[in-house]
Amino acid sequence: MGTDNKKREFPHTLVIIFSIILLAALLTYIIPAGSFARIKSATGRMVVDPSTFHFIAQKPATLMTIFTAVPKGFLATSWICFLIFIVGGSFHLVTTTGAIQAFLHKVLQKSKGKSYMAIPFIVFGFSIIPTLIGTLEAYLAFVPLGVMLARSMGLDALCGIAMVVAGGGAGLASGIYNPFTIGTAQQLVGLPVFSAAWFRVIAYIGFNISVSFWTVRYARRILKDKNSSIIAEEEALAEKNGSLQESEDDIQELTPRRILILATVAVTMGFVIYTVLNKGDFKTDVPAMFLIMMLVVSALAKYSVNDIARTFTKGAQNMVSGVLVVGFAKAIAIVLDSGGITDTIVWYLSSLLGGTSHIVGAELMYAIQYIINFFIISGAGQAAVTIPILSPIGDAIGLTQQTVCAAFQYGDGITNLLLPMSPLTSGAIAIAGIPYTKYFKFIWRIILTNTIIGAVCVGIAAAINLGPF
Repeated sequence: MGTDNKKREFPHTLVIIFSIILLAALLTYIIPAGSFARIKSATGRMVVDPSTFHFIAQKPATLMTIFTAVPKGFLATSWICFLIFIVGGSFHLVTTTGAIQAFLHKVLQKSKGKSYMAIPFIVFGFSIIPTLIGTLEAYLAFVPLGVMLARSMGLDALCGIAMVVAGGGAGLASGIYNPFTIGTAQQLVGLPVFSAAWFRVIAYIGFNISVSFWTVRYARRILKDKNSSIIAEEEALAEKNGSLQESEDDIQELTPRRILILATVAVTMGFVIYTVLNKGDFKTDVPAMFLIMMLVVSALAKYSVNDIARTFTKGAQNMVSGVLVVGFAKAIAIVLDSGGITDTIVWYLSSLLGGTSHIVGAELMYAIQYIINFFIISGAGQAAVTIPILSPIGDAIGLTQQTVCAAFQYGDGITNLLLPMSPLTSGAIAIAGIPYTKYFKFIWRIILTNTIIGAVCVGIAAAINLGPF
């Protein structure tokens, strides 16, 4: 039985990425090497000159090319890796203080017994942190609270997951100030980090409306007829077993000290946004601010220096998988570049897209990113794999780099709530005791609506030449 399960196991992300590295090496023997000339654009950025492509001598990858590409990948993305470790460690420490849990508990408690019309406000509340910080897995801790809130409103566990996880997913997909997705992509193409935030706010509002609409619609159906719940059997069993009932030990009080901790986090995010918008050094200033935040929060929580070190280390450890994905993913681009076939691939693809409008080209990029996210769940990892290829294609077919980044952001973010191999999805439905098939029956409408919203946003970005370039 165990052997059969292992055979059916979905490949680990690193296995998929290393397989792509090997495929990239093989392609250096098949695809002719070629090169574009680069010219300086009006913005001072080096861009591809589409008219200058020419073939060059073949440079097939060797065994050493493959294996040295991995450490080179980590060197090239070292600042991203540092950022992931520091943000992950710092925010884990904030989470251990109980401040966020206490705040959300207070919000949920005040919402108990109120109309389902409170759902949009709860969805919006849970969407804020992921769109600013980019972390969503931490929301698994709030799934029981969301489920209890939903049941107190006469709803079911699916509504609880929708408010907490799908609400958070709306924030993650829009990525207004997400350092791991849009921040990484914009850095890779040379855009000012977090530029065009106003445009992502529009998508953010759209995704929140989508989640709220479908959740309210489902909630109204349940209030009319309990048996219309998709998980009526599971709800009956949960009621019989008394599962997910809140105990006094679970309740965290929102003390003045915890309010100060939340204020510290809010002020830090304000400084991060201000620094980036005023062209501060994103690679060093932002991690430094999170370290300062961690020390201030530690002082407020009365943590000892050893407590700080242990808690920060634990949070950083949780980020190891994501960091490995980023470094290994960058190795793909390094192998392609060393073999001289990146420009050839760009030339072929841009030739295929050349007969289409730039709006159609943008939508095809969106579709590519959408599909790739099924295999590379890490947002930063997907950026490292795809942006080096799609960026010059964007230049070649007349797309702004901001449009390329928009296609990546929405293509990467929307399906995270759908994938059964996603830690967020699998964890949330396991905690709530919901089979994936029944979860899918509920969530697909939200995913489809958000997919359409994402496509519209990408099309608009292409149509208006969303910039600064």
